[in-house]
Amino acid sequence: MAANLNMNCYVDESGQDPRSRRFIPAAVVVSREDQNQIREQLVDIERRAKTYGLKWRKTKTGRGLRYLRLVMEQGIAKRHIYLGYFKKPTPYFLPVVDTIESAIKQTVKNAYYKSGVYVDGIDSKKALELTNGLRSHGIRTRRVRPARDESEPLIRLADMWAGCARQGALGNNDCQELIHEAEKSGFLIVVTPKRPL
Repeated sequence: MAANLNMNCYVDESGQDPRSRRFIPAAVVVSREDQNQIREQLVDIERRAKTYGLKWRKTKTGRGLRYLRLVMEQGIAKRHIYLGYFKKPTPYFLPVVDTIESAIKQTVKNAYYKSGVYVDGIDSKKALELTNGLRSHGIRTRRVRPARDESEPLIRLADMWAGCARQGALGNNDCQELIHEAEKSGFLIVVTPKRPL
């Protein structure tokens, strides 16, 4: 992404349930200029992988993995997918702020930018709190807005990465291998200092 960036950050998470020991936010950063083309590519991949616009937890693991492999093969959002791993118990707010802040700062690398942040299922009160939290960390953003996975392929992309990472953290070897491969190749970036499994 070049100077004077105009971008959006799409965020979802996994691990709020009691079974999970990790809370894993995922952020996908795309330029506004490219996002419609990326959406079309993602919808095509969903059709090919037979995930049919579903979130990770509502689809079979094999189909979710196929979806992510197709995303990697096509290079969609390469180097602009960010995962955070946070040990529970942890409040929702801080890990999400940390992950978004790291994603945006690593993407812009001191360039001037404008950003929009879209978070799956966030209510207006939490959106305002998150907006203020990001701004207090030096992130230039308009007000955080809700996005629904049912209508936003980029939220579903963030959900798929977060869901796969969570399942890997719970011991699924195929998910662990895919996340390791994506991280090692630089396809995705882990923004927490050390990835605990």
